[in-house]
Amino acid sequence: MRRSLTMRSATAVLHARCRACMNAPMLRHLINLTIALWLVAGSAPQAMSTAEPIAAQPTTELALMTWNIWRGGCEDGETIGPDRVVELIRESGADVVAMQETYGSGERISEALGFHFAPRGTNVSILSRYPIVEDLSVHEEFMCVGALIELPDSSCVAVYSIWLPYSAEIWEAGTRDVSRPETMFAACQASHESLTAMHAAIEARLADAKYDNVPVVIAGDFNSMSHLDYGEAGWDQYHAVIDWPTSRILTHHGFVDTYRACNPHIDRTRDSTWTPRFPEQEQDRIDFIYVKATQWGATSSRVLRDHAVQFPSDHAAVVTTLGRSSNEPRGGSDDGTSIRAVSYNIKHGYGMDGTIDLDRTAKVLRDLKPDFVGLQEVDLGAARSGQRNQVNDLAQGLSMHPAFGSFMEFQGGRYGMAILSRHPIVNVTRLSLPDGNEPRIALIVEARLPEGGTVLVVNVHFDWVEDDAYRFRQANVLAEYLRTVTQPFILLGDFNDESGSRTLALFEDLATEIKKPAARRFTFPSNQPAREIDFIWCAPGTAWISGNTTVVAEAMASDHRPIVTDLVLRSPD
Repeated sequence: MRRSLTMRSATAVLHARCRACMNAPMLRHLINLTIALWLVAGSAPQAMSTAEPIAAQPTTELALMTWNIWRGGCEDGETIGPDRVVELIRESGADVVAMQETYGSGERISEALGFHFAPRGTNVSILSRYPIVEDLSVHEEFMCVGALIELPDSSCVAVYSIWLPYSAEIWEAGTRDVSRPETMFAACQASHESLTAMHAAIEARLADAKYDNVPVVIAGDFNSMSHLDYGEAGWDQYHAVIDWPTSRILTHHGFVDTYRACNPHIDRTRDSTWTPRFPEQEQDRIDFIYVKATQWGATSSRVLRDHAVQFPSDHAAVVTTLGRSSNEPRGGSDDGTSIRAVSYNIKHGYGMDGTIDLDRTAKVLRDLKPDFVGLQEVDLGAARSGQRNQVNDLAQGLSMHPAFGSFMEFQGGRYGMAILSRHPIVNVTRLSLPDGNEPRIALIVEARLPEGGTVLVVNVHFDWVEDDAYRFRQANVLAEYLRTVTQPFILLGDFNDESGSRTLALFEDLATEIKKPAARRFTFPSNQPAREIDFIWCAPGTAWISGNTTVVAEAMASDHRPIVTDLVLRSPD
């Protein structure tokens, strides 16, 4: 009886240690072997018979790195190169490394770090401070290795290190023609096809219910750029607007680009991972760490490209720290996700005092602490506003994600509208509207909320002339689009029309208008408000709880006053 109790107690300890990974063959074998040895020996260590299992403290932080180390890190020498790789990994504090171009150096590097090592083929590998308990590999061995990693609290994370091919060279000097986007797309076609197949295989591999709550990391050398970098908000840096299809695959399926989530301000020099060794080539962000998780989120992410003597690779490394959230509902409400939305026609920062002061505009917005902002009359690179990228600068000042949609070229730059988002942007859509006195669009952003769902923010600035024919045609096109939308959305902007107009009537059966206090509903002009022409709507009505709405008494920063509303997006049933 004593032996039986001791065995059960010892087995419970082993099971507690790996409770999240019990189906791993390696661990089952370890448990069975331990029990067999105790049976042969006739007794077990006495400490095991009396000690209760000690509950491990939850693991609250995990540092991830992805790095293509370039020919095994040996470009600068078979010894000194890998030694520098070890040095940089150690200094980074990474717990798990998704490595590409491992090429025979992985075992040496992992031993120097004291890490577990999971290679597959010659190219991709995973190095981990924590035990690797199951092989999750899919697809071609040269391109993908997967592993289930057991964290100190016995929970697990699934990590994939991947390398994607490319179809043509577009980084060396003279090989890129941004005026021909079709050649850019063609160059990255191979990466798109490979990732499509790879992601489908990963989904199938993790389809078992035992992986339902396991965070998934897909990291590596994608050999393709991101649509989140090459949108119109980054036009002044990339000189092209390219909707890269490869980066859309994972964001469409609920993964978060952790670097962009932590670094919303677009800065090509800071962001680029290709290439610290060849500055004369096109500099781009082509190495990524994507994460899909319910209780983990990126708290910081940086590009590592410097070494005191010589950086050992042609790729920079990306280091992301994940933090585990509590089980408390996120978003500030038991009913769902709290959202503060703002609409503000900023008149390119031109105030009622006749001066352009974007810092003043930023302060107005910062004081409102918004989650989403719809901005109208925004300049990007225009002479009148000092060639500034106003949306990117405002995003940096507010630590928000930028999206821009231009109406037209203007004074050497572009003029249009913008959306700022506290939450990572998944997709930006530019919906063309019928021309009026000026060209017009609707700007639509899909953003990923902390709980994993998405919401649409739709920003409008309809034509301003007295005859409402232009406005009505523009509103009709937008209304038809919104009838096709199945996601919850917020519609906001400068409608240049008033309650009771036929323009606003188009949206009454599509969305719920967020009413302002009757005595303080006017938004224009800001110094003596006499008209209500700026509005916020939400849909479907059953998805939202509306709270306080205010027209902010800001009379100087623009000719419009901002409006702010507090909403709650109900949790799905």
